[in-house]
This record gives sequence, structure tokens and C-alpha cells, in this order.
Amino acid sequence: MKSMLFILLAQLHSGATHTVAAYPTLEQCRDALKVATTNVAADYTCAATPVEGKWSPKDARYLMARD
Repeated sequence: MKSMLFILLAQLHSGATHTVAAYPTLEQCRDALKVATTNVAADYTCAATPVEGKWSPKDARYLMARD
């Protein structure tokens, strides 16, 4: 079985990137993204990463979901 984890990332204006939280669904990550974007000290994105199962290089492409 394949599974994904959606990670809310903060990209600070100083250039650093920090993981803020991890969510089991994209919808939860997008909800958190809406709240996080009120903080103008950083740019926020939801990133998907494979965490379980056998993934081919085609499956394991880095996915971004940005609002």
C-alpha cells in the first residue's frame, strides 16, 4: 500500500526552510495553509512526500500544492 504525508513548510525570507507540521490529507494541510498565510514573515506551501510502500521514480515526483 502506498501512502503520502503532507507537510506544511515555511520558507522564511532569510532563506531558511522549516517544517511546521505534517498532515495525513491534503485538505488538512490546505486548511492549515490558509491560517498560516496570515503570518507574513514567511511563505508557506504544502508538500507531499511518499512515506510507505513501493514507489517508482514516476510516482515519487515531488508534488506541491500552493494556494
